[in-house]
Amino acid sequence: MDREELRKLKARAIVLAEGKLGELTGKTCNILVMYSGWRRVIVRSVIDSRYSGRDAGDVLGIGFRGIPVVSNIEEALNVDDVDTLIVGISPVGGRLPEKYREYIRKAIENRLNIWSGLHIFISEDSEFRKLAEKYGVEIVDFRKPPKNLRIWDSSILKTRCIRILVSGTDCSVGKNVTSIEIVRELERRGYKVGLVGTGQTMLMVGADAGTVVDAIPADFVPGEVEKHVVDLDKEGYQIVIVEGQASLLHPAYSQVTLGIYYGTMPHMVVLCHDPWRVYRESFEHIGLKMPDIEDEIKAIKIHIPSTEIVAISVMGKDRKVEDVENMCEILESRLGIPSADPRHNVKKIVDVIEDKIKKIEKL
Repeated sequence: MDREELRKLKARAIVLAEGKLGELTGKTCNILVMYSGWRRVIVRSVIDSRYSGRDAGDVLGIGFRGIPVVSNIEEALNVDDVDTLIVGISPVGGRLPEKYREYIRKAIENRLNIWSGLHIFISEDSEFRKLAEKYGVEIVDFRKPPKNLRIWDSSILKTRCIRILVSGTDCSVGKNVTSIEIVRELERRGYKVGLVGTGQTMLMVGADAGTVVDAIPADFVPGEVEKHVVDLDKEGYQIVIVEGQASLLHPAYSQVTLGIYYGTMPHMVVLCHDPWRVYRESFEHIGLKMPDIEDEIKAIKIHIPSTEIVAISVMGKDRKVEDVENMCEILESRLGIPSADPRHNVKKIVDVIEDKIKKIEKL
């Protein structure tokens, strides 16, 4: 979808995350709960029978409070003022779990729109398509690639905006949270900030433009990212934050990561990292180990010599605040790069960004 279509999307939503709330594969739901009401989505309830009766924000331990967790679609429909069911999971391979079909069926029959970021397109499922036509609802597949794909043409190098890429050393290391927190803090400081989403979660929660880049042919990834940054630059955004994906050293996903780097040609990189992680997320079963963060930094500098890694974002799933703070001190001493948890200390990251912006003297 183009950016005008994206910006028109709004939802008062039930988020379907049965068995996944708080899990890494439930990150779409987690982010929507954390930032409910920020730009695009107001979450009215979350479906996950494991936590029925609890508050979704309390389950996560951070973010928006006041969202009930319910056990089924019938309970969710009792919550007033809902118009959309969002599939809130991001499983490896992007398939729709069979048990989720009944939730979607009942949602459509109750005239709820459906949003999905899965690799399979719900709008092309014959049963759901017929039901949507019968009940007059819209199915939005955020992963559907746009038309008129383009290749990189170097127009990114002519933009006036400051380009910042929030990248990572693996999947699910906090790129969404870090991107959003940086945008919010920069806006509080008076900057006009554009946000480019490259995954379904960011497009749902509030990106100004973007494409789910792993759904398009690799040749077009740099050009699509470039197009979105150039478009936001033309709209007068002073700073454009681009959400990264995976990592340059990831055997399964690095082609997407590299395309985003070249599409952004970032002045700065904020690198998200989980220093406690031994194996790559979702590849533990084959023993795929995490490389040292220094190796990722070297790879970034080889591919984009002009960029600077200005900060390390560290969260760590289920880690205590004091443990994260101690690890940030260790990384900072080891790497010589400011390190902070953006959930609790985003000002430290943005202070560094702002200092670098002044040195670039482009604004």
